[in-house]
Amino acid sequence: MKERCEVCGEPLDEENVSRCLLCGRGFHMAWSIHAAMENCGRIWFNEMACSLGFVCNICVAENPQLSETLIVTEQPPS
Repeated sequence: MKERCEVCGEPLDEENVSRCLLCGRGFHMAWSIHAAMENCGRIWFNEMACSLGFVCNICVAENPQLSETLIVTEQPPS
């Protein structure tokens, strides 16, 4: 049985997946600009650790104070 994204409920593939730094949920995170999928999380800059991490959209919604440290990523124009 394939693991499912804990944000959208769709199956996760083996490559485009990440774990939330805050809650541990598995979610879709495209590791290539060519991946045909929507990200179910965001990239977060942790100022205390001076590092990058990944946060699911559920934790982003529950923690609005993160908005200042989220990195804006957009898909390239088609």
